[in-house]
Amino acid sequence: MLAQSLRASRSVLARSALRQPVLTRTFVGTAARKADPIQEIYLRELKAFKPKPESAASAEEAVKKWTPPAAPPLPESANASLADELSAYETQTVEVEGQEGVEGEVAAKEEDWFEEDVAFAEKDAHH
Repeated sequence: MLAQSLRASRSVLARSALRQPVLTRTFVGTAARKADPIQEIYLRELKAFKPKPESAASAEEAVKKWTPPAAPPLPESANASLADELSAYETQTVEVEGQEGVEGEVAAKEEDWFEEDVAFAEKDAHH
């Protein structure tokens, strides 16, 4: 049995060696990538660029020192007027509702503004 399997395997190998594989040319659906000359120049120059090292003195010259702005001065008239207003407030008399003011002054009679509206509503109700 071993001898038969060896003969069969030899014959299969011989037949497969005699057969030539069929080569066919196939077309690829994607286009071949073309090099972009501008991109190549840009990348080459980018790789070749070496920045100059900056010294501490040149860095200080490029930056202006920061100083805080000066505080604006207070107007002199504001202090004087504030003191005048404060003294005038302190000398004012206190007005309390329901009390009469200075002697001899007649208190203004409060009018009831809603009386007229009530009378007007009664007239509309009759119509």
